[in-house]
Amino acid sequence: MVGLGSTILIARLLGPAGNGQFVLAMLLPTMLATFLNLGIAPANVYFVGRGDVTVRTAFHATIVLWIILASCGCLAAIGVIELGSTTWFRGLPISLLWIAAAGFPLTLLSGLVVSLLQALEAFRQYNKVMLAAPLVTFVISVITVWVLRLGVTGALIAAVVGSSAGLLSAFIALKPHLLAAQQAIRTYALRCLSYGWKAHLSNILTFFNYRADVLLLNYFLTPAAAGIYMIAVKIAEQLWLLSGAVSIVLLPRLSVLHREEEKRRFLTPFIARWLLIVSICGALILVLIGGPLIRALFGSDYALAAPALTWLLPGIVVSGSARVLANDIAARGRPDINLVVAILVVITNIVGNVLLIPKHGIVGASMATTLSYGLDSVIKLVIYSRMSGNRWFASLLMVPEDWAIARAALRSLIGVGRTV
Repeated sequence: MVGLGSTILIARLLGPAGNGQFVLAMLLPTMLATFLNLGIAPANVYFVGRGDVTVRTAFHATIVLWIILASCGCLAAIGVIELGSTTWFRGLPISLLWIAAAGFPLTLLSGLVVSLLQALEAFRQYNKVMLAAPLVTFVISVITVWVLRLGVTGALIAAVVGSSAGLLSAFIALKPHLLAAQQAIRTYALRCLSYGWKAHLSNILTFFNYRADVLLLNYFLTPAAAGIYMIAVKIAEQLWLLSGAVSIVLLPRLSVLHREEEKRRFLTPFIARWLLIVSICGALILVLIGGPLIRALFGSDYALAAPALTWLLPGIVVSGSARVLANDIAARGRPDINLVVAILVVITNIVGNVLLIPKHGIVGASMATTLSYGLDSVIKLVIYSRMSGNRWFASLLMVPEDWAIARAALRSLIGVGRTV
């Protein structure tokens, strides 16, 4: 929610055009971090969560790999800014891309280090670390964008400072866990990359599926269109907060349960169907209040984001449960399956955007995104069902045991309330 506060502040102060420039500039470090993490983070979660390697070994291997990857990324950033900015980042001053690129090494390292806290299931520290970056970004944005009136430059400076704060807090949180025995760094680094590249390619394609629409909107239309559309995306993605949190907890837990198949077969569909119900309820509320909410938070300049939000919601709803199924598939040691699915889905999304954006503008981008998310969900549901032996509807439809658990939880809450 703190991140949403920064989004509101920047969108209102910069307007659609300025917000579009900010969104496009931030795509550069985000893309570089996505392309160059090589799946190290999910590999850390998988191997540390299973107890195959110590946190200390994983940490030192991660730092070595980061130095190599960050160096490659900085060279890639120079090439993109000098050679490709006029095509995919047209309408954007090059100076903004240079500022945004400065945050890439920090963003990359922060994601890698935080994965070790996730692997340890140290979620109290994890949550504090994840809060640090958006909180500092919001505070600095108030100073640079609102008080000093530095515009898009100020927003980018705030994002870089926020990334630095998040990284520092990650190091502080992880320090007590680095006392374990040291193992061979090179051996784990190679093992990490062997597992991680499969998840890595899948994450790259998933990122393209999430953000190809923004690049294509800027290509076919204007930065302002991208800025308006991104407001719809940010609001819709609030429905992912729960599924994202569950996924963070679920992958290490499912990795631990690799020898307890019955528990895993119960846990995954149980979580998936409850997330689906909660997401549907949240989406219905957003359909009713989306328009007024956008005008109240962001101003009338962003009113066109409302229909885009409506078209995005079906895809956002089904993709939450698909995340859970994807984590189960990866925890079974088959991230390559998620990769194949991601290839099909991203092709669908790009083709859909190319066909629909020229005809329907930002609503066309929403249609293409929902279509691709729906395809992703259907394919993962079929694959998960075959791998786990569960019926396909077990991840969608509520069963009597669910309502019994819900009633027990409600009675427990009522009992706690009466004793307070």
